[in-house]
Amino acid sequence: MTTKRKNYWRSWLIYITLFFVVMLGANWWKTRDAPTGNLSGLSGQLMDGTVFSIADFSGKPIMLHFWATWCPICDLENSSIQSIAEDYTVITVASWSEDKTNVEHYMQENQLTFPVMLDNSGKLAKRFGLSGVPVSFIIDAKGNIQFVETGYSTEMGLRLRLWLAAQ
Repeated sequence: MTTKRKNYWRSWLIYITLFFVVMLGANWWKTRDAPTGNLSGLSGQLMDGTVFSIADFSGKPIMLHFWATWCPICDLENSSIQSIAEDYTVITVASWSEDKTNVEHYMQENQLTFPVMLDNSGKLAKRFGLSGVPVSFIIDAKGNIQFVETGYSTEMGLRLRLWLAAQ
């Protein structure tokens, strides 16, 4: 391999490494106020009236996903969240999303069936240190937060994190 070609690949490797370092740093900054530790004490009521507790899902990984009806990034992620909810336990929290009727209408319009907990005032989101959506918390089989993802996340990335949380 020529020196020129080696330098070309070396510079690309440096750019890619720098990109990932910047992305990891940005994700750390965005999640710096997010809680850590065990969430097995978290419970709530879903829109359908079902009461749940994270402790009920002991032994399985869980995704706790915060979103909003007005969020364009959440719209992009909805089909991924729907697909993941067919294979894993997913609890979603509609924060800052008006009232139950509007969220139900949004869910029907977008053919979404994943479980939803309402957080119209954003109190729960604030308790989690969130200032925006979407945010996904991946919780391991023991109820501990393993990963926090802010902004758009790919389905494959979320599935990988859930798989890792199950190990």
